[in-house]
Amino acid sequence: MKKPVYYTANEVAEIFNRDPHTIRDWINHGCPTPEGLVRLQAAKLGKSWTIKDEWLAIFELRVRPDPVRPDLELEIPREPERETP
Repeated sequence: MKKPVYYTANEVAEIFNRDPHTIRDWINHGCPTPEGLVRLQAAKLGKSWTIKDEWLAIFELRVRPDPVRPDLELEIPREPERETP
């Protein structure tokens, strides 16, 4: 079993190139997305927040889902058939 990795709010801020206050806002209030607010799961240990690597991965997928690759689409869009005279 893989040993979990834990990050501080400052380390997550460096990963996302954001201010640590922004990371704490994502924890407390959520990050705005087109589907609504998505909160970053974290545990408060003493006075600081701790974020597990799995929680960070889930948050990133919910906030920035990978674009769908067109070559993996199940249905290929077709041109409408033209009537022959």
